[in-house]
Amino acid sequence: MPLHLSYAQSSASGPRAENQDATRLVSPAASLAASKGYLFALADGVSQCADGGLAARSTVQALAHDYYATPQTWGVAQALDRLLLAQNRWLHANGVGQPLLTTLSALVLRGRRFTLAHIGDCRVYRWHEGQLQRLSEDHVWSQPGMQHVLKRAMGLEQHLVVDYREGELRAGERFLLVSDGIWATLGEASIAGVLRDEPDLQLATQALVAAAHLAGSQDNASAVLVRVDDLGEASLGDALDQVAQWPLPPALKPGQRFEGWQVETLLSHTRQSLLYRVRDTQR
Repeated sequence: MPLHLSYAQSSASGPRAENQDATRLVSPAASLAASKGYLFALADGVSQCADGGLAARSTVQALAHDYYATPQTWGVAQALDRLLLAQNRWLHANGVGQPLLTTLSALVLRGRRFTLAHIGDCRVYRWHEGQLQRLSEDHVWSQPGMQHVLKRAMGLEQHLVVDYREGELRAGERFLLVSDGIWATLGEASIAGVLRDEPDLQLATQALVAAAHLAGSQDNASAVLVRVDDLGEASLGDALDQVAQWPLPPALKPGQRFEGWQVETLLSHTRQSLLYRVRDTQR
């Protein structure tokens, strides 16, 4: 059974003349969905830079166009990281007198797992069984008066540091991506109230945007909401991505047992690998 999702998005400029938020929801062909997953992204362009709207739009567009062209052998996080490093260099080099800056939260759902790439102060939440869980961290300064000043963003520095998070999907849960124009005004209790009271995804995203501006938000407001209707089959790619997160064992010694195997001798030792002759102790 393939992964089955429902999703919606809403965005509005509010009192500002230009909407510098950008969203992208990509539902590829079945073969690509199985191998690369579904991509959802939200970027909030920094208004103090040369063109925050361009930074946001170009970043989600680059992800949507290039992610599905990455090699099938790359894991989800690896593919996202390669693309974001390239986009960061472009943003840093192409501003007029200063870099183009944007935040970014990108979520990939594939099979039975999710991968989140995040930098900046948009927020990503997980809603399941009436509980709201924040998956992202705000990359802002903690000093008084600087709580909305970004210390990490796309294009800000040549050296890019992105937060990555992976986990198992659960049937019926929802993922919410929101810009600070929503969460900074409404707060998590109000966000949870909308998700609890409005089952329709499109109406829920519209309600979040409208409620933020009605409550006095002076910023652009955007929301992307994804529901996991049916879990997909576990894929080899999911298994390999999960194994890649496991810590490497220490060097093993002859006679030592590890995962049901007894080490007999070390055959080869290079910078990249260790090769042992082992015996199955469970036979």
